[in-house]
Amino acid sequence: METRAIVCNACGADRYVPQSKVDGWTIGKCRNCGLVYVNPAPFFEPTDEFSEMSMAFEYTEYMHAPITEAILDFERRQFQANVAELAGISPEAAAGKRFLDIGCGSGASVKGAMDSGWKATGVDLDPQLVAHGRSQLGADLRCGIITRVDLPAGSFDFIKLRDVIEHFPNPLEVLTRLHELLAPNGVLLVVTPNEGGIATRTRLLLRRPRRLVATVPPPHHLHSFGPGALERTIARAGFAPVRTFTTSPTNWRYVTSHNMARAESHAALRPLWAVGTGTGMGAVLVTWARAGRGQSPEK
Repeated sequence: METRAIVCNACGADRYVPQSKVDGWTIGKCRNCGLVYVNPAPFFEPTDEFSEMSMAFEYTEYMHAPITEAILDFERRQFQANVAELAGISPEAAAGKRFLDIGCGSGASVKGAMDSGWKATGVDLDPQLVAHGRSQLGADLRCGIITRVDLPAGSFDFIKLRDVIEHFPNPLEVLTRLHELLAPNGVLLVVTPNEGGIATRTRLLLRRPRRLVATVPPPHHLHSFGPGALERTIARAGFAPVRTFTTSPTNWRYVTSHNMARAESHAALRPLWAVGTGTGMGAVLVTWARAGRGQSPEK
């Protein structure tokens, strides 16, 4: 595993301010725009060693379990709800029916899109998850780093990053590659934990030491985006953000089935989540963006 220093992906500044250390990883923020990230950051490779390491990550371990029909039904319903919203943003993208899921794991979301009549592809860094999904689902899953995976430019109408952008050491580079892969009328959907969520803000107001990046310790998550930082990063990659909002971990249209089940088991937190969503400080951050009208990465 290689580690190296990075600059702010949201604004490009090299003004990193360390705030705390967790298990040897330094968490800090950009003095210029406030983006929270781990620096130096690890750059993982698609190896069996990474698969074994990811088994220790609470948010990845569940993906190694068999994919049930209940999970597939959840993915089909979520994908169809996403497509209904997609059609209002770009009817051309909804009609194109070519889907790419980044960080697809074992591919349940890809199979959900396939079952909905779309040509679907998934990319993930974990070779064991990819092999598992190919075997069980027969889905088109590619193992590798998306900036290196051989896919034709302009070959997708809808690209989704659900609970994955926070994992990247280089989200701007990834988003720039995804902009190349989208068709001219294509649409990007990004779902990630909200750095500006009410729970995170409360911890900071209480001056508790920062031990989490996007709700979990490093190195599982490496970036924590608030709405402004996420929109800036997406725009730098060439996209035009269309709609950004926050929501609850119980919103089945955007969260994973695993996170949905975890949220439902924490009934006591629902009032807090409701307050967060109602005040724009929800735990989950969602951005829809179109291709082709943002800034260039150099700006």
